Amino acid sequence: MAADPYSSPLAFFGAELKRLRERAGITQGDVAKGTNYALSTVSAYETGKLIPPSDFAKRADKVFGTGGTAGDDEGDLTRLQHLVEQVSVRPWFRDRIEVERKAAEIKEYESHQIPGLLQTEDYARAAIAAARPAPSAEELEQMVALRMTRQQILELDGDLPLDQEPMPRLWAIIDESALHRVAGSRQVMEVQLDHLVAMAGQPNVTIQVMPFSQGLTCAYGRAFTILTSRSGSPVVHVEDARSARYLREYEQVMRYTTIFDYLRAGALDDQKSLRLIKGEKQ
Repeated sequence: MAADPYSSPLAFFGAELKRLRERAGITQGDVAKGTNYALSTVSAYETGKLIPPSDFAKRADKVFGTGGTAGDDEGDLTRLQHLVEQVSVRPWFRDRIEVERKAAEIKEYESHQIPGLLQTEDYARAAIAAARPAPSAEELEQMVALRMTRQQILELDGDLPLDQEPMPRLWAIIDESALHRVAGSRQVMEVQLDHLVAMAGQPNVTIQVMPFSQGLTCAYGRAFTILTSRSGSPVVHVEDARSARYLREYEQVMRYTTIFDYLRAGALDDQKSLRLIKGEKQ
């Protein structure tokens, strides 16, 4: 069910998308075909489950004939999308989204929770709700929508435009503690672990688990991400509770690259990791 259209700009975008579609007398499938986005994605935009990119808004404006007038090439949905993005995405996080969308490879180490790109919606909601001070109900849903939107870069079913760039390769190393720390409920964790198993089956995703038996590691429990663009330029993303920073200097990037290599060597291989995630004996 769609959210109250006046509860947030994201919900209003979805309601406006649905209004324009119904006024045009076309289906979600027609919009999907006209914009070259997947049907499931168009549906998620209408219900406010995903944050629409400017590319979709521009294509939808063409479908509905709501493009800008002479001297103004921005249509109604495109202008509204700008507001949605400004409100829904924290300024310090916008760079992360753009870098992820353009990345050829993402290497991520997470010590206390499942990496955001591999979280289910319910797990993400529980993880975000654990923040203090706690987010409001509106902020919580916006952040969940943002996290689900980020995951589109890894989807195999065409959730991004069907003419998108090739999917990046994700290599995730997860501390074993994240598999046991309950987020939300036992049922949420069961679904989350099943999702990890499914994601590990994708050709562009590798998941390794750092077992308890390995003891202390060279990362000292600090999560980080190395993102390499298609041009080959890597940056390191380090995030704390309310901000993030990017490391681009060669020496800094090489230090984190070396740390990741040691973590990868010390973690269980992908098949042993999969068995551990499934709860099977090694």
